Amino acid sequence: MPKILGLDYSKRLANTHFWILFIGVKPKANLGTDVSSQKESKVSNKEPEEFMVFFDDFKINKQTIYKLLRRKSGVYVFINKINNKRYVGSSINLTKRMTSYYYYASSNNKSAVPIIRAMKKYGLNAFSLGIKEFCIENPINCIVLEQKWIDFYKPEYNVLAVGGCSFGFKHSAETIDLLKKKLNKENHPMFGTKRSTFTVDLIKKGIKNFYINSSHTSKGLKGKLSPQYGIGGTAVYLYNKENEVLTFPSLNAARQHFKVRWSLIKNNIDTKTWTKIHDSYWMILSSPK
Repeated sequence: MPKILGLDYSKRLANTHFWILFIGVKPKANLGTDVSSQKESKVSNKEPEEFMVFFDDFKINKQTIYKLLRRKSGVYVFINKINNKRYVGSSINLTKRMTSYYYYASSNNKSAVPIIRAMKKYGLNAFSLGIKEFCIENPINCIVLEQKWIDFYKPEYNVLAVGGCSFGFKHSAETIDLLKKKLNKENHPMFGTKRSTFTVDLIKKGIKNFYINSSHTSKGLKGKLSPQYGIGGTAVYLYNKENEVLTFPSLNAARQHFKVRWSLIKNNIDTKTWTKIHDSYWMILSSPK
């Protein structure tokens, strides 16, 4: 300024201006997308700083959740916006885990899992989803991180205060039966884990030997006659022409929902063509758009 205008300025005011500007500017975390893409994806602009990624409305942000969490592992937190109660969980496949929540919270079947019951009672719109940490695709690492945040939040919707297992406790027969009912599906300690090839082969041999040496009603039945026919772990995503989306954890779950033949779902998955189911047209995919 002195060289340009021939005037000097107050050093005190200059220092005051610098420190007010320096302190007042707070860096904002980059989620990996620019501002325009954040607006398009409807990620909440009220994102709490305690989370790496935050979705204010679990129902409205469904497609964005699938997109941003695809092929990621980590610890997640559900927050009930009505009573502020929380649930802490972890998964090596966050997209598949969220698919389970959408399916079971929207189904007509009753559930003993507290977080699912709460979602049924208050609705998915009443819940926010925060990703606390991303982690490597390792069940043990995820459980360790989950335990850290369970100890921190002490979430009301978690059945156990121990992440992943109940090691060190002895329960009565009545308590064990109750835990079996509550720790099913996504709340089971082994949900989302991957076993080694060696372990899988041993399990297959054990099951095969059991059915060979034991008598049961389905012995010798194969293919369509088998009671397990049509049950699989392939997630199914259905989009209609109004861009509505339905998600199911398996082909069989989709078949049961629409009350159609299993082959209708199987033969049209990932063909990227419109399939008529009853009076509507759907595109059936094995992964989110």
